[in-house]
Amino acid sequence: PAETTMAPTPPSLDRTAWNAIQALQRPGQPDILATVLAQYLVDSRTLVEHIREAIASGNPHVVYEAAHRLKSSSAQLGALATAAHCTNLESLARKSKLDAVTPLLEPLTSSHRAACEVMEVELRNRTPRE
Repeated sequence: PAETTMAPTPPSLDRTAWNAIQALQRPGQPDILATVLAQYLVDSRTLVEHIREAIASGNPHVVYEAAHRLKSSSAQLGALATAAHCTNLESLARKSKLDAVTPLLEPLTSSHRAACEVMEVELRNRTPRE
């Protein structure tokens, strides 16, 4: 018989980073982790789109800037695979090697999507039911 196992948290997300954010929570204040995760979901999707558009239009400076910002915010929230892809994008964009950047777009979007899915589940779980 086939074994059923729980799907593991993708290695692309290290939740221990969330503990430091939760440590900043103050009584009676809005849920700080939920606020940070929700903001990341909006901002990071915009940055991934900027990277995609900048690659398409051949603008290494915009690729670099967007990858740099996405790398930082992803690393702070434990989206390590996304941050690692951004490091590679940043390095290649700095050297204006956009032909080498294009193949990195799919792994970036894939790891980003996986991290966002985990964050969305966390947000749903944190939202008080009425």
